[in-house]
Amino acid sequence: MHRWWVYLHLAGVFGFLISHGVSVAVTFRLRSERNPAKVQALLGLSSASLAGFYPSLALLLLGGVLAGFSGRWWGYGWIWWSIGLLLLVTVAMYAVARPHFARIRFITDAMVGGSQAVGEQEYGEALSAPRGMVIAGIGFVGLALILYLMLFKPSLGMAPEPAAAPPGPPAVTLAATETTFSSTSLVAPAGREFGLALQNRSPVPHNLSIRSGNEVLFTGVTFTGPRTVTYGVRSLAAGEYVFVCDLHPEQMTGSLVVQ
Repeated sequence: MHRWWVYLHLAGVFGFLISHGVSVAVTFRLRSERNPAKVQALLGLSSASLAGFYPSLALLLLGGVLAGFSGRWWGYGWIWWSIGLLLLVTVAMYAVARPHFARIRFITDAMVGGSQAVGEQEYGEALSAPRGMVIAGIGFVGLALILYLMLFKPSLGMAPEPAAAPPGPPAVTLAATETTFSSTSLVAPAGREFGLALQNRSPVPHNLSIRSGNEVLFTGVTFTGPRTVTYGVRSLAAGEYVFVCDLHPEQMTGSLVVQ
């Protein structure tokens, strides 16, 4: 089910970006628009986009939480920082954007209604106020930081301890460079615990998971190199499994034969 939860999370992300992208576009367009009727229409378009914004945000959070459980990520710092950043950015943008757009909407509605209380110069200053760029900056920086956390998954001082490896030399040794494992085929003993030594030879974070189909049987801690961590892998039944680096699943994967 893990891939389906990730799919659900990404579907929410795409919906969030599409709906929120309308408001971002409106923010930039307002800086150069001076026709009150067109400004009113743009503000209406931005408000209408919120119909998809909140359901997408809920889907994003639901998929992310479920993927966190199925991927066993809640012991890592990056997922907590991602959630914290998302909440912080949401609150900050609401606090900055709400009064900014409320003021523009109030002035625009008055001008469309024929009011002469606000002149063209004051109206232009309201539309091109620096607060609009602050709103966009908060959104772009927050999104970039969350994207970094999701892709690189740094521990940020919080990661589960590696499972204790059985005494003696590890039964399996594997090296990792930037985005490559030293081997795509490993052999391990069946019916007993074994040690799996992962040598991370680069400063790029890596880990190793063992899967059977969509079921995650083992997930090792993520760490940067140069460093070697020996995982203690519980007893596995004889058969063929898949091992993968969760941070680079497309490039770093292989077959584990237990016999």
